[in-house]
Amino acid sequence: MIDQGTGLAGMVDTLFMTPAFLWFLAVLPVILILYLLKLRRTEVVISSTLLWLKSLQDLTANAPFQRLRKNLLLLLQLLIALALALALARPYLRAEMLPGQYICLLIDRSASMQTQEKAGTRLDLARESALRLVNEMRWGDRMMVVTFGETADVLVELTEDRVRLREVLGAIQATDESTRMRDAFFVAQSLHQTNPDLSVIVLTDGNVSDLAQILPRSEAGAPSATEEELVLESQMPELVFFQVGETRDNAGIVQLSMRKPSDEAGEQQTFALVHNESANPLQTTLTLYFNDVMIGVSELDVPPGADQEVLFGHGDLGEGLLRAELDTHDALAVDNQAWLAIRPAAKLQVLLVSEPKATSTFYLQRVFALDPRAELETVAPSNYFDTQEYDLVVFNGFAPPSLPAGSLLFFNAVPPVEDLDVLGELENPPVIASEGEHPVMRYLNPANVGIAKAIRLGLPSGARALASTNGGPLIADVSRGGQQILVVAFNLEDSDWPLNLSFPLFVQNVLSWTPRAALSETRTTRAGRPLALPPDPLAESATVAAPDGQSYDVRLDPMRPSYFAATHQVGPYRVALGGRDMTYAINLLDPVETAVAPAEALEIGRGRVEAQKEKVTVNREFWRWLVAAGIAILALEWWVYSRRAWV
Repeated sequence: MIDQGTGLAGMVDTLFMTPAFLWFLAVLPVILILYLLKLRRTEVVISSTLLWLKSLQDLTANAPFQRLRKNLLLLLQLLIALALALALARPYLRAEMLPGQYICLLIDRSASMQTQEKAGTRLDLARESALRLVNEMRWGDRMMVVTFGETADVLVELTEDRVRLREVLGAIQATDESTRMRDAFFVAQSLHQTNPDLSVIVLTDGNVSDLAQILPRSEAGAPSATEEELVLESQMPELVFFQVGETRDNAGIVQLSMRKPSDEAGEQQTFALVHNESANPLQTTLTLYFNDVMIGVSELDVPPGADQEVLFGHGDLGEGLLRAELDTHDALAVDNQAWLAIRPAAKLQVLLVSEPKATSTFYLQRVFALDPRAELETVAPSNYFDTQEYDLVVFNGFAPPSLPAGSLLFFNAVPPVEDLDVLGELENPPVIASEGEHPVMRYLNPANVGIAKAIRLGLPSGARALASTNGGPLIADVSRGGQQILVVAFNLEDSDWPLNLSFPLFVQNVLSWTPRAALSETRTTRAGRPLALPPDPLAESATVAAPDGQSYDVRLDPMRPSYFAATHQVGPYRVALGGRDMTYAINLLDPVETAVAPAEALEIGRGRVEAQKEKVTVNREFWRWLVAAGIAILALEWWVYSRRAWV
């Protein structure tokens, strides 16, 4: 249960699930009053009172508020009312698992669960506790197992099969990921909708970074919860937090980045941040390597619970793998190293085919000059000839009879693509829709772009309208055979787009979309998050080698990035793609994971789930027994009353 108060109210909350129904106990004095009230008698004239001595005694005793006498029926009725009122309040006791219990186990498999304790890792301790619960299962018990790190995985649905549960628990392995419990909790909450008696047991050290995403934490001093918060709280299942681990002896790298100089020449800098979670000062060194060659060493003296910044100065490193290593032996080893995969930005050869004196040519030359990746050449359409030397060819108001190699961008021109037809002209077309998920349309909002006229296009099968109006597409992706082809169906001179912020963003996105630019993008991310492999029209698959040496084959999309999700370990991932070798760096870099000291409670919304450390116990309700007792007492009361009336 989530504790929400102290004192008498808090004590009542910890004894009853629905304490508001205790107001029904007010019926007890009502029953007593009914037995104390004066009886209304009917006067009848009789010849003698000799035969009515007993009635005269009752009449004398019952005026005006009779003295309460021993009455078995009164006692039985009070017991019935008490049992039913308590049953409505749903009392419970803290107990270990009992028959008929539904349990959902949420087991933390994040990086901090690799922390070494005296009796093994924290995951080993969590597994032992989970196996103990399985061994205590009796007839009618069912258990579900969900693990969580960066994401949640349902390992087994509710089942009575203890053999299957033991196999699943024994196979759980810790990852190098951050701790995010939100998805796992929502899995348990959805199960709670169909199983109201479900108990959720969380086996973790409590270092969870996304509790506020489960239910926002109320501000200190807030007068009361909102209606929405009350609804969310009412839907929460019973939550038990079993704390795993004791030690806080750890230090780790929590940030690593490289700062590039403002100009091409000059010193570059690598920044690192080290956190010391231990109760003792940390005196050690941080060493920086590039392609396994040491390029810098810094001495550290970090007080307990503090951070220390480290800055390494070095020259331009070029392409390779940067590694920072903390020289220490502590309870958690995974955060003692961090990597950066460095690849200099690619220089892209761009050819602009346009009339030199046209205003639209000036706009395009200016916008490409803003991006340092682009090396632009401009030729008139009359001087154009097919060449294989350019990463991107931009045709402005001109389309060649055959398509050259590389990525292509057409302005106010229709490329020779099969089934791409000109259907007429659009007058003053408004931009009414755009596809923000396409790489060239990210972060764009072209809705406020004014266009005087545009070509009305009929798109071939498989093409995508990236920006459209009522009459058809204004910007379209008509890529074919692995070649990237974009069409802008209007003249820049007939619009105010060059004066809009979305225009340079569009050009930057187009440059980033080209295959060679995609290869030079950042290749460093967090454990548990997917790697984006660039498209390659000439390669069907890529081979990914994980830090543990295991290899994976990933099928590639010729037009869009493909994703590799098995990034559970930190370290360098080597990718062989289309005859090229690339390196991706996967890190932990999470202060929450490095701070391994176990949490004493999980704070969710207005509640606080205190940690249990010895045995896992759950709230065991016994209102059904109270209802059964009430029915039994009611039957006994009827029998006593009938016996008095008939005997």
